[in-house]
Amino acid sequence: MAVAHSRARGPRTSAGAVTPGPATAGSGALALRTHKRAVYERLREMIGSFELPPGERLVESDLAARLGVSKTPVREALALLEADGLVRTLPYRGAMVRWLSVNEMTEQGFLVDALEMPAYPIVVERITQGELVATKRVAARLKQARRAGDEARFAELAVDIHARLFACTGFPRLQRLIGMVLGPVGLRYDRVLVYKFDDAWDLLTDLSVGRVEALHERDAALAANIVRTHRAQLQAMALERVRLPEIARYFRED
Repeated sequence: MAVAHSRARGPRTSAGAVTPGPATAGSGALALRTHKRAVYERLREMIGSFELPPGERLVESDLAARLGVSKTPVREALALLEADGLVRTLPYRGAMVRWLSVNEMTEQGFLVDALEMPAYPIVVERITQGELVATKRVAARLKQARRAGDEARFAELAVDIHARLFACTGFPRLQRLIGMVLGPVGLRYDRVLVYKFDDAWDLLTDLSVGRVEALHERDAALAANIVRTHRAQLQAMALERVRLPEIARYFRED
């Protein structure tokens, strides 16, 4: 499973419209870029939270009216969301929110393992004791978020743990690739297949905390084994639960 990026978006009106931050003299271009980013962030949030569910048609004029903006930033945001893997554009039908699929879910796990597993020995070699202690503090806050049932906080802290662990490799492209795989696409799977079920959420918590503790002991093999076994259990649970009507309605194979 995966988790989402933290979000930084412009302020919204009570109706959900997006507005850019206050402009200053000579900041027109910057304000425009901020506005475009705010539209993208808001639409990404709406898709990630299923406010815009899978299969929903994304009509530029309707979204522009809903967000209180022109069609141009909406069009640009949809292009970015298509690159993120959240939106699909079909000939003669336009843009729509992509369905979840078992194939994509399986691919997610394959890609995460391919990127992370070879990196654990490098993490053990390069991470400092201070970085490990700081990451353990984040893991403790992650457990608190789980106890509180705070999905957004849990996802934010899980992203933070990943960033801290793999930053020490000194491989910026690896960090970007992991961020892409664990990003907004992964968040949708976590929301329907992890956070809705206590056993799956507890298992993901144990994975995150256990990995940090193993790395704190400088045991890369143990960290990899914890991740591998927990992810296999999460995958098995997910494959069973996609058959449930309340989950199956989000899935369709391409």
